[in-house]
Amino acid sequence: MAQEWRRQLDAREIETQAEIARREGVSRARVTQVMGLLRLLPVIQEYVLSLQEVAGRSPITERTLRPISQLESRDEQRSAFSTLLDSQFPT
Repeated sequence: MAQEWRRQLDAREIETQAEIARREGVSRARVTQVMGLLRLLPVIQEYVLSLQEVAGRSPITERTLRPISQLESRDEQRSAFSTLLDSQFPT
């Protein structure tokens, strides 16, 4: 969703995040939260997008990814995501 919104903004198909919010029927804050996922390392974004849905839902939620997306360091993001995977998919 965030990648598509970014594409639409970059292509000027949509002018603002407020316009996305109106069109999608969500708050501007919610759009900002979702768009924040674009701060995740590309490898993390690709991994999450590649996961199979379980009962119509992704096994990793936006809410659990939000704190990781706020980490500035690539190494911190990798470490936090690895910890998340270990907790979500124990071996």
